[in-house]
Amino acid sequence: MRRNALVPNTSLLCVFCNEVDESTNHLFLHCTKTWKVWSEIQKWLEVNCIITANLFVHWRCWDGIVPNRKELKRGMRLIWHTVIWVIWSVRNNVIFNNGGIEVEEVVGAIKRLSSSWSLSRLKIQPCLLYEWRWNPKWCLGVLRG
Repeated sequence: MRRNALVPNTSLLCVFCNEVDESTNHLFLHCTKTWKVWSEIQKWLEVNCIITANLFVHWRCWDGIVPNRKELKRGMRLIWHTVIWVIWSVRNNVIFNNGGIEVEEVVGAIKRLSSSWSLSRLKIQPCLLYEWRWNPKWCLGVLRG
C-alpha cells in the first residue's frame, strides 16, 4: 500500500486470517495461522520463545534461546530465516495462485527447506532429511557428542 503497488480497491486484510490489516508484524508473528506455525516449530526444536511485538525483538529472543555454541546458533538462525521465507512464499502463493495455508504443510516445508539450506550453508556433517526432521540439534552436532 505504501508503495502504491496495489490495484485500487484491493483488500488490505491479512491473506491468512482475513481479520486484521496485513502488516509485517501481523503476517510473520501475530496472525493466528503463523502463530501456530511458530508454535509447531518451537515444539520441534524443544525451545520456547515468546511472540514479541515486532520481528526485530523476536529475532533477538530467538537468537538468545540457545547457548553460545557456534553450530547451534547458526542452525537456529538458519531455521528462523527459513520460517520467515516460507511464510512469505505461502503468502505470495495465496495471493498470486489462489493457494491456501495449512499449518502442517507449512511446517513440513520449513523442515525440508531448512534441511536443504543446512546442507549447503552450514559446515556440518551431512544429515539425511529424516534425521533433520527428527532432531536438527543432533544434525548440528550438539547431541552427537
